Amino acid sequence: MAQPSIFAALAGLMMGAGACATHHDSSAAQPPERVAVTVKNSNWMDMDVFAVRGGTRARVGSVTGLTTATFRVPANFAPDGILQFMVDPIGSDATYVTDKIVVSPGQRVELTIGTVLRMSTFAVWTR
Repeated sequence: MAQPSIFAALAGLMMGAGACATHHDSSAAQPPERVAVTVKNSNWMDMDVFAVRGGTRARVGSVTGLTTATFRVPANFAPDGILQFMVDPIGSDATYVTDKIVVSPGQRVELTIGTVLRMSTFAVWTR
């Protein structure tokens, strides 16, 4: 006679576990927003732009000489709101790496590549 009560208890536990598994918390954290970066290339050389995080880099895009382009940086490269970029001229061994840039949701980065690479600048703007 104990077996039917064990089965009933197990069935109840399984139903309760299923109900818990389908519960959605509306206050759950949203995934981090991707950061927009506008790159103004004032240099005559074409440039590859990379997001840098620790010892890892991810190609964000390329900007041809004397043009402007906007890219989205993968959210996992700024989970704490800190970004860093590396600019690599195509066909040259020179590079430029920005300082660490602090960004908040709703802000964008403007990176200006100078005619002399080491004179490049960046700014953070609120949209």
